[in-house]
Amino acid sequence: MSRPRRVAVVSPQTRLALARRSAAGRHLVLPPDFDAHAARRAYLRQRRLAALTVLALAILLLALPLLIATVPQLGMVRLAGIPLSWLLVGVFLYPLLLLAALILLRRAERAERTR
Repeated sequence: MSRPRRVAVVSPQTRLALARRSAAGRHLVLPPDFDAHAARRAYLRQRRLAALTVLALAILLLALPLLIATVPQLGMVRLAGIPLSWLLVGVFLYPLLLLAALILLRRAERAERTR
């Protein structure tokens, strides 16, 4: 009795990554409607969006301590007994990170939909 043939089921992104590595003996079966050029464009758009998001967050993370250092009054202002400079770093930053992640996710999904 022969054993059933094994078939690898992978996502299109994995197929693209494996297709770039021209490994001998591997045969990938792509769906008939698979458009490698459109997938590459979507990948490059998403990568550019991610790079811009990281750049914006890096600027924000560097600008906030510079703002606190150049405006010492932020350390003197207190809300509920906590210095405003601490609140900016400890509280204000996290909603901005979440907002940046949500914006990146929506734009990446839009880039994927618009082939």
